[in-house]
Order: sequence, then structure tokens, then C-alpha cells
Amino acid sequence: MNLRLLLLISCLILFSNRIKADLLSASLHYHQANYVLAFKQFSQLAKLGNKDAIYNIAVMYLHGQGVDKNIIKAHSWFLLAADYGLSDASQYAALISTQVANKTALEESYKTLAQKHSYQTFSKQLLPIFDDTQSSLLIPKKHYTVDAKYPEQAYKKGLEGWVWLEFDIDDNGAVKDIEILDSYPNKTFNRAIVNAVRRWQYQPYLQAGIATTFYNRSLLYHFTTYKGKRYKQSFANQQKQYQTKINKLIEQAEQGNALVQYYIANWMSADEHNATRLLKYHWHQDNAGSDLLLKSASNGFANSQYRLGSNLLRGEYTQQDRKKGMNWILLAAQNGFAPAQYRLGRELLNDQFIEYNKSKAIAWLKVASEQNYFRAIRDLSSLYISNKNISQNTLNLIEKGLALDDTHPELLLNKAKIHLLKNELELAKKLSSLALGSAESRGVSTVSINQFISKL
Repeated sequence: MNLRLLLLISCLILFSNRIKADLLSASLHYHQANYVLAFKQFSQLAKLGNKDAIYNIAVMYLHGQGVDKNIIKAHSWFLLAADYGLSDASQYAALISTQVANKTALEESYKTLAQKHSYQTFSKQLLPIFDDTQSSLLIPKKHYTVDAKYPEQAYKKGLEGWVWLEFDIDDNGAVKDIEILDSYPNKTFNRAIVNAVRRWQYQPYLQAGIATTFYNRSLLYHFTTYKGKRYKQSFANQQKQYQTKINKLIEQAEQGNALVQYYIANWMSADEHNATRLLKYHWHQDNAGSDLLLKSASNGFANSQYRLGSNLLRGEYTQQDRKKGMNWILLAAQNGFAPAQYRLGRELLNDQFIEYNKSKAIAWLKVASEQNYFRAIRDLSSLYISNKNISQNTLNLIEKGLALDDTHPELLLNKAKIHLLKNELELAKKLSSLALGSAESRGVSTVSINQFISKL
């Protein structure tokens, strides 16, 4: 029990510097009189619908902190904060209004601000509608599963945790190319879940009756220990001791620490964790975890923005909304989160939707590949070859992928295609044969490889 909670707390402290700008860091800059930086960070958060940041911008305009003093703009930002539900902000706006003779200037200033940042705009573009169901739209059904084996050392120590992973499902329903996006404790459970998931089987995903690859199956898998009678007695005895430490985490989350909000949201998506049970004494609403995820996303944390966007695309824990999902994923991609950059590229390649844009898709895949994100390298090389691009850059990209996975079937096939386009038939045969053997050993689809070999 001691180790589990201490690890949770130390993990949240250790990684607190990963946040580029959240409400807590912006507030610290403000209290340290670093007003210009604080104003810049509050402005970034205001674009994400962060109501506390909106309120603080009003205060800074009112006092001329980090920005020229402007009571008309202060009035507009206070009204905007009131629009987001901060009732005391409307009182300050009303007070300012009594001091300004030019009411038209007040009205025009707020109208201009509201066009970009109103709650109605935020609601239309980003605000999810949560529910507590885990149902997901369009995901292939799993028909064979293997439970992850609890790592022995972790079990002996009583460690609990989770792994956030994504993978693709090929046209035969096999899992391929698993990527670990995040985990807690770091890497403790990664191998266990990867070894299990790679053996899962799904029903093939059909589009217009044709089996095709399903991209970006996202999964947050929890590892929790058995909670028997002895555990319950121990937990009850030690609850007061650890409640103080949990209270510190709660305080950080409510102060606007985006990373703490993200971790707590992950813990609260399952009921069995020790930390979850303590946290739910404070956040007991059905959708508390989702609300914290939204707060973290609105606080600028890319991991949360991407998870929220993914949930919106699939309809997990929220009503499905493609527009809002794409907006959050774009924000995460712009924040440099490689999985979001890859996902954005894949979504832009889907010609079933209005956002289809192949050139933009390639641009985002390229950005993700530059961060060594494997699936981006894989798909980008396939796109280049489909366009008959057999330049040295394409070959270098394939070699970059093979440095990460030296027997990957699709990359070997892509390399074979390059040699065939260069009229190097023997090399093409050799590489396609290696690709076939690798695909068979991995239990993934061999359809495209066999089609290529049949034409040699």
C-alpha cells in the first residue's frame, strides 16, 4: 500500500515539468510578477475554453499587468468569463460599465471578442457531451482475447498501473504494430500487455463489404491487484494516513496542474485501483474522470487533448462528434504529440469525410515520422511508393523504419517494390520472400505480399 501511493505521488511530481503551459504554471508566473509570460500563457489557455485563464486576462487588462491597461478590454474579458459560468465576473463587468461613458465601445469590444472566444463557440467546436458508457462506434468486434499476465515482481510489490496503447487491425482481424503512448509506472506493465494484445483477434473491418485495415484502435488497459477481505481491512486502517497525500494531489489538480489532472483522469477510468478509491471520495460524479480529462486538455496538455479527441471520434465516454474530435487532435498535433500527428494524417487520408486532404495528410505524417513514430514511417513510405516516388529519401525512410523493426513485413515489401521499379528483379524477389516469411511468423495478413509476388 505504501509503495503504490508513494509511487503515484512521486510520478506526478517527477513529470510536472513536462507541461509547456498550464493554469498552475501561468499563475505562478503571475505571482512572481512575470506578467508578460503569464499573460501569454493565459491567452493560450483561453483559446481552449479555460474559464479561469479568461478571468485572469480580465484582471491583467484591468491593472495593466503584462499588457497595456485597458478597462474596456477588461470589461469584455470579465463578460466572457461570466459567459463561461464565473458569476462574480459579471459583477466586475457591471462595475466597470458604470465608469465608462461610451457604452457603444463596451458593446463593440465584447462583440469582437465573443466572435472568437464565446462559450457558444467553444461548445460548438470543442466541448464534449460526456456519458459513462465505454461503447465505441465502428470498432471491429474482438472474438479472441488473452488476458495480460500480471508481472510477478509488480504483483509481489502490490504495484498497480495502466498502459495506454494503440494498434492497427489488419484485413484478417490480426493486431499489428502496437505503439505504447504512455504508461504508469513507466514500462512496468508494457511487455505484459503487448504480449497479450498481439494475440488478440478481431472480426475483419468491412468497408463497402471489403475487408480493410482498421487504424488506431486506442486502449487504456488497467492492471489492478485482487481486493479480498484482508485487503479491505488494511485499506480501511490506512485510509486516513494516505488521505493527506491524496489531498495534495487533489489540491494540485484544482489549482490547474494539467499533468496531475491527466493522471487522475486515467486512474478514475477504472474502479479497482487503490488510488481511485481514495480519489472518488472527492470526485464522486459518474463522469468525474472525463471532466478532469477535459480540464487537462483545456489546460494545454497534449496527451489529454489527444485522448479526448480520440474518444470523440469513436464515441467513447462521450457522444460521437467528428468535428470536435478532429479539433482536439489538431491541437495535440500542434503541441508536438507524435501519436496525434500520425492520427491526424490518417484521418485526413480518409476520403469518406469532408476533411480529406492528401497533401496535408502527408505533411502531418512527415512531421510524426521525423519524431521516429513508427506507423507514420510505415504509412508515409507506402504513400511515396504508391506515387512511384523511389527517390533516395524514400529509401532512407524505409531504412529508418527497419532500424526500429528490421523484419517488418510492410517495410520489406515497400523496399521490394522500390527494387522492382528500378528493374532489380532478384532483389525484389528476395525481399518479398522475407516479407512473406515475417508476416506469416507474426500471424498478420499476407494478402498484399502474395499479390505482389504473383506479379513478379
